Amino acid sequence: MKTPWIITLVFLLSTSFGFAQQDSSIAPIDTFESKIDIQQLSNGISFKPVLRPLIQVPGGRAPYYKYLWDFGDGHFSTQAEPTHQYAKPGDYEVSLYAVNNYDNGPKPKRPTRKIKNTTPPSALASLPVHGFEDNFFASNGIFQIFKLSDAKPGEDITLVVGVNTEGKKGKIYLLSNEKVAGLDGFKFANQTAYHREKIDTLVPTDKLHSLWAGVKQSTFTKTGSPDYGIKEIATFQNQQQAVDYFKKLYGAYNSLASYDIESSNGEQQFSLINLDVTSDMLVDTNAIVTITGVFIPEDGLANVHQVDIPIVKSHDPNKMSIRPARMNYRFQKKRKTMTYKVQFQNDGEGDAKSVRLEMRIPDEIVKNTFKLKALYPKCDSCEVNNNTGCFRYYIKDDGTLVFHFKDIALPGTAAKDVTDMDSTKGFILFEVETQKKLKNKSFDAYTNIYFDNNPPITTNTATTRFLRTLSPFVTIGAAHTFGTPRENELHHKFKTGYQIGIGIAPTAPYRKPYWQVELYASYFKRESESPQRAEKGEHSYLVDGKPNYFAYSAISDFEKRDYLTLQVPVQIRYNFNSFVSMGIGASMRKDFNIESSGETTYYFQRDGANGVMQDLTYTEAKELAKINSAIKVNPFFDLNIGSVNLGPALGLRFAYDKDQKSSGGIYGIFRF
Repeated sequence: MKTPWIITLVFLLSTSFGFAQQDSSIAPIDTFESKIDIQQLSNGISFKPVLRPLIQVPGGRAPYYKYLWDFGDGHFSTQAEPTHQYAKPGDYEVSLYAVNNYDNGPKPKRPTRKIKNTTPPSALASLPVHGFEDNFFASNGIFQIFKLSDAKPGEDITLVVGVNTEGKKGKIYLLSNEKVAGLDGFKFANQTAYHREKIDTLVPTDKLHSLWAGVKQSTFTKTGSPDYGIKEIATFQNQQQAVDYFKKLYGAYNSLASYDIESSNGEQQFSLINLDVTSDMLVDTNAIVTITGVFIPEDGLANVHQVDIPIVKSHDPNKMSIRPARMNYRFQKKRKTMTYKVQFQNDGEGDAKSVRLEMRIPDEIVKNTFKLKALYPKCDSCEVNNNTGCFRYYIKDDGTLVFHFKDIALPGTAAKDVTDMDSTKGFILFEVETQKKLKNKSFDAYTNIYFDNNPPITTNTATTRFLRTLSPFVTIGAAHTFGTPRENELHHKFKTGYQIGIGIAPTAPYRKPYWQVELYASYFKRESESPQRAEKGEHSYLVDGKPNYFAYSAISDFEKRDYLTLQVPVQIRYNFNSFVSMGIGASMRKDFNIESSGETTYYFQRDGANGVMQDLTYTEAKELAKINSAIKVNPFFDLNIGSVNLGPALGLRFAYDKDQKSSGGIYGIFRF
């Protein structure tokens, strides 16, 4: 039997959709066999990478590799084809970490090669120290972290942590996964042990107070490739100042690791650490996160070094990043300081003489609050130096913020004499402030980069989002029923009821429907009466302790009941603006009868004076069984006026109940 063509088509479509869904989450894998070629020289060993050919993006910039060589003896190089001399004969394993920039292919595999060094010790020191190590401690001379690349989710990031011990032992701490980012984006993978390092990833911060108390001074530096030139020295007058300083620093991170430094293992010690970049980072591929290193030596003169690491989708050096990329709407200040970084790279053969950054900053930013924090190439303002090598910035009439490097010389990646690719990069790091009041919506920024007279290169979009948080609230109010509902022969009158409740909803959604769930209790009274109705019978009563009877011709009843009600309203709401909000939903409700009483009135006639019949009544109390309602579902309409995002507001709610029929209430609400 042949399969109908429509079934076949549906199967193929669903299969292809399934594969598309699956493939979108799988990073491409390099199938090229990466290798390391070597050549024995009289004064060392020459290394050459064999990596898959780079694939240029159609119409894009020329791709290139960035290298980090681990020679297997605690020494490193960032040259493309370095030559290295080992201090001792023996067996070593060389590894190459490479990053593909502007490339349209997968990350290259990491090649390794075991080599045997036969150079005798007498031939040592014939080569100078690698430039990478020689210039490593540019920020403070003591302690620094180098990053090979930005953080791309699904890959790993390679760090080199270096310390110039100056004959002192101590401890190095690594802090990662900032709490403000809300991400566990970095996972420790491995670390070299050339200096007998042994990383401890389970360091309890509460046991570090005694260590912090012994710190006399701390030097803070920060880099982001290239160096920011930021250096701050904090001197502590007492132990509590030192403890407070480090407690605040460590408290900003979720992850803490450490290892010991022994000066006998070498004056300069370099350790390579790999961190896996988790898929959690995908939510913020325009954010800047930091990793902080702390070196606390035995003399108490500490060094703190931070390295900024942008999160990227691809290794494109032309990028705009934002910090913080996510904010908490509930705890935002009236003015929030935002840090933007625009980084760029000249990929030409000659030097770029002019680099102009035209930044499209959102309206949520007050542009005249621009404050430059760091830049590269380093130069003065054109207001100070009007000749060569200066910068200026200004705001266009359309709100574009322009930063212009004039008469500089930024080398190109295609230049034959370039050995350090970082020298072809530039950046600006600046702070701006937001408006006093922000809507709970994302806002975007991007930059057009002009190199000399070439067409602009447009960066990614740097987006700031508010965290998806929940807002608890409390309510208190009163409600009343309209009209006199009937139940069989009973006519009900409801007294004003009072309610108190709690609830939860997403925090201040901007122009989108959202759900809200509540739980509240209310108290109300109901008086019910049945009209006089014809009914004949006899009723006994006591007169002077003796039973007597009367014949009645009519009867009426009256009831009083007190109720405690529990309700779970669920609704869909919409905020029209900061002052008006509307919702519609249904409430699950159950009424508990906590008090009940009643009486019956009998109507009869008796002979009176002058033979005239007299109309009389007799009323007696009666016991009533407590009646709880079944669970009911009541539809309702709700309106809030006031601070409908956060803070106090006034609410009006109209509901329908099968017993009470139409009811309405007024309440106060405060959202936290």
